[in-house]
Amino acid sequence: MNRQESLAIIWRKLLIIFVILLGVSVAITFKPGPFTVPELVFIVGNIGGYVGIHKNLNILSDDEISQMSSSWLGLIVPSFIGGILACLLYLLFISGIISGQLFPKIVADVVEAGIKKPSSFAIIFHQHADGAPEYAKLLFWSFVAGCNQ
Repeated sequence: MNRQESLAIIWRKLLIIFVILLGVSVAITFKPGPFTVPELVFIVGNIGGYVGIHKNLNILSDDEISQMSSSWLGLIVPSFIGGILACLLYLLFISGIISGQLFPKIVADVVEAGIKKPSSFAIIFHQHADGAPEYAKLLFWSFVAGCNQ
């Protein structure tokens, strides 16, 4: 199989991965709950990883392209790592280690009266960005973290 045929196979697989990631991200945005923001950060990081794969295809040798075309794992793992990196960056935003005008402000969820406030590690999942501009920054940085995997 030549380089062009192998690239065509890779692009079809990447399109399938992208459509799945996009569908999952749309589904997550309509599902309220404490895990919505971390899940969305993870998926956007995956999409960034997907773009990173595309970006690096032109520097791969013919043999590497051929091997990648026969493997789903070689296409999914870099995308998955992008999601993990986006989640790590999200934790840095929550901690306040990375802050400033260019970065999202993350605040704790408001606990309604009569509902027990989460304690211990679970409190990490009860955080959100402070408004639409902050969500835009969060999604942008999640994408960048995934893209640079």
